[in-house]
Amino acid sequence: MKKSVLVETSAVKQPNITLTITGNVEKFMTITPNRLVLRGNVGEPVSGSVTITPMPQYPFKVLEAKPKNGADIQTKIEEKKEGDVTAYVLTAENIKKDPGRYYDVVVLKTDSKIKPEIQISIYGQILEAPKKP
Repeated sequence: MKKSVLVETSAVKQPNITLTITGNVEKFMTITPNRLVLRGNVGEPVSGSVTITPMPQYPFKVLEAKPKNGADIQTKIEEKKEGDVTAYVLTAENIKKDPGRYYDVVVLKTDSKIKPEIQISIYGQILEAPKKP
């Protein structure tokens, strides 16, 4: 990754300086999908899941999953092992009883010193139930 910043100074000889920062960015984990959209009708079950997989060089455990707001969703986190790889499945379920949209963030607490918290965005759209003929 390479980023540049223009710095303005009060120096007469050099009033502007461009600083460039270059470095490698390593992936800490994969989140699939990277956000969760819950869409459905009032009165019907609406849920979805996200899989969080630590990269082998940055192992961590998810200790807790909690929505910031929590008024419209309930969540659970489950550990899933596939061979040597441990992943975590976050499931969010809609509990909103009326039509409308909402947004929440689920905060995952981890045992990692590098990233003690991970945030997952949840978008909800609950529609009016279709009229029966």
